Amino acid sequence: MLKRFLKLWVWAGIARYPNEYFPPVRITNIIACIVIAVSLLQIPSAIWFWQGQGAFQFLITCLTIFSLIWVPILNHNALYLAAKMWLITVYITNLITTCVLWELDLYIHFFYLLAVICCPFFFTERENIYKWSFSILFCGLFLVTETYYQIYLQQNYDAAQQSFKFASACLLALASILCSYHIQKNVSKSWKKLAHERKRSEQLLLNILPNSIAQRLKNSNEPIADYFAQASILFADIQDFTPLCKKRTPQQLFKILNEIFCRFDELSLKYGLEKIKTSGDGYMAAGGLPIATAEHATQCCNCALDMLHEFKQICKKQNLNIGLRIGIGCGEVVAGIIGKSKFSYDMWGEAVNLASRMESQGESNKIQTTESTYQLTKSAFHFTQRGKITVKGIGPVTTYWLQGRK
Repeated sequence: MLKRFLKLWVWAGIARYPNEYFPPVRITNIIACIVIAVSLLQIPSAIWFWQGQGAFQFLITCLTIFSLIWVPILNHNALYLAAKMWLITVYITNLITTCVLWELDLYIHFFYLLAVICCPFFFTERENIYKWSFSILFCGLFLVTETYYQIYLQQNYDAAQQSFKFASACLLALASILCSYHIQKNVSKSWKKLAHERKRSEQLLLNILPNSIAQRLKNSNEPIADYFAQASILFADIQDFTPLCKKRTPQQLFKILNEIFCRFDELSLKYGLEKIKTSGDGYMAAGGLPIATAEHATQCCNCALDMLHEFKQICKKQNLNIGLRIGIGCGEVVAGIIGKSKFSYDMWGEAVNLASRMESQGESNKIQTTESTYQLTKSAFHFTQRGKITVKGIGPVTTYWLQGRK
């Protein structure tokens, strides 16, 4: 129970905060928790000296604890700067009232210098003005309190000892500022590097998975498997690419294939398709998932026509004697992530099998579609009926050639 409560306290507000700056929010919550723990340790002393200043100290401690409970609440409501200001205000108020109440040099004011050291972790780089303003304020409060103890309280020090003691306090404050500056530079560099690496890793993840799937994968350990009642699958395969491998160098082959697939990627993005994978000289994309849409078949047909056009342009430019077969199928699809290492977003179902057969049993530089694709898009595109072909595992299937837009 306590562990769960502390976890909720420490992580309050982090889910809504920009990823690259979540550490200051967590540190704010942790410092508030630590101050509460230290305040609780003062309660036995307050009870022991109840007849003196103990009763007042008990009241100060209770007010401090109650006030700090609002820090994670403010963070949870995305009031991050307000949470920091409130924590600092409560912290300073507690130290000032405690020092004035006991009127003894109990070294409580040294906690101001501790706050100076914590400031680099406490504020983001965009909040530097607050960081240095409060660092200077904490040092000033430390020196003012030290002066107050030396001038107004009875101390067994002569003038020389008092001067030396004050000079030491000034050096300690200066050392705290310099230490804070050094920590701030290193912390800022570390956070920038962390943000860069996180952005890079997320970009790599988005290159492998659709955005919505990547977010689900990051936020949950549950298996990802979704059913789509209607989706369209597009397969494209380069014909006679294998013989080309014997005539060109690896660098030339890579350049050709990369140019073709990069253009296919642009077209998939343009028409709202989700690139699923490439396999050798084959390309697979899908419409209507992972976000369902009624225009999935139209999207695939538009994309296929442009793919064929762009492929012919590249072949003409590169003087290539190769062709492109494209197949489109529509129907039920199950999509999800398989595996724990080197995982990929893939899909299964009759629509996938049909689209694959439309491609493999198609003809060079033609787009073959199923009956379902034809029925969904015949009002927007020109088709020519090919007739029936035998599809392994399914049987005779009526297919159509996609000719162009109406």
